[in-house]
Amino acid sequence: MVFFNVLLKTLGFMTAILIFLITINILINFSTGFNKNQFSMTNGNEDSKNIIASINLNGPILNNYNNFFGNNIYDFISPENVRSYLEELKKLKIKALIININSPGGTVSATSELEDIFINFKNETNAKLYFFTKEILASGGYWVATSADKIFASYGSIIGSIGVSGPSWIYYDTPMSLSLGIFGQSIETKNGIEVYNQNAGQSKDLFNPYRQPKKAEIKHLQNIVNDIYESFLAKVSKSRKIEISNLRNNIGALIYNSDQAKDKFLIDDVIDYETLIDFIVKENNLDDYKIYENRKNISLIESFLSAFKNTNNNYLFNKMCKRLETSINVIIPLFLKEC
Repeated sequence: MVFFNVLLKTLGFMTAILIFLITINILINFSTGFNKNQFSMTNGNEDSKNIIASINLNGPILNNYNNFFGNNIYDFISPENVRSYLEELKKLKIKALIININSPGGTVSATSELEDIFINFKNETNAKLYFFTKEILASGGYWVATSADKIFASYGSIIGSIGVSGPSWIYYDTPMSLSLGIFGQSIETKNGIEVYNQNAGQSKDLFNPYRQPKKAEIKHLQNIVNDIYESFLAKVSKSRKIEISNLRNNIGALIYNSDQAKDKFLIDDVIDYETLIDFIVKENNLDDYKIYENRKNISLIESFLSAFKNTNNNYLFNKMCKRLETSINVIIPLFLKEC
């Protein structure tokens, strides 16, 4: 009888949590549905027809991270979201677009898709595209920036990491015990567990952590990474007018501060945001202007979720990091260390 009472109380508690989460989801969708315009004027002459738009992007570049709490707690750059921004900006007929970005990189697929989105926007609108960072413009973030007419950074920012990482293959030598409890997972190894997999096709169990990789498999995976790396080098070389041999042998996949990046021609100049606006106005011969910027309105629900983020919950963040570690990606190693 006691068992059933405890069971019913537990089921009731879990049901209450589920209803609570569903309610939050509905409220967020409801609260964000009123404001269809993602951009608002933040500066300049209201009567001007010369619009400079600014998009603020922050986080790793990922295709839609399909997780309710992950989507609302952790910042990431979604190509689909950026596409919706640009569709609105097409209607405004802007003269220039600033991508105010802070990104360590992302998965290759999402990075490439985001690059194509910006290139198509430039071709369809003839608007000048400027990338600017106050923090980090590295790896996949820099890959995307090769679509810009010019790249700028503020003093102290980090630029570079022109390289590609393959998926991590973690091998547990002779696993003995595996625990997947609510407090995390643990694995002990010492000739204790036999693992049987049902696969058809050579190397179908790629990244099986309970067997060592074969030399041919490592070589094959390295060739995939090398192909993407060559493409990355070609993009940077064409955009920045830097010899591929210089990129490969001298610049490499290191990160640089803003002054070093300028010396290596990875960026056009080290300036602050206000100076960038003045530069754009002068370069485009604008008599007057107004600035439209995407502003994220923080609702009560989002404030709650932000508080949730700052508590002791690291599971979702680690899950997002694991997704990056198991993908072919262009992401700065420092970010993976934080995972």
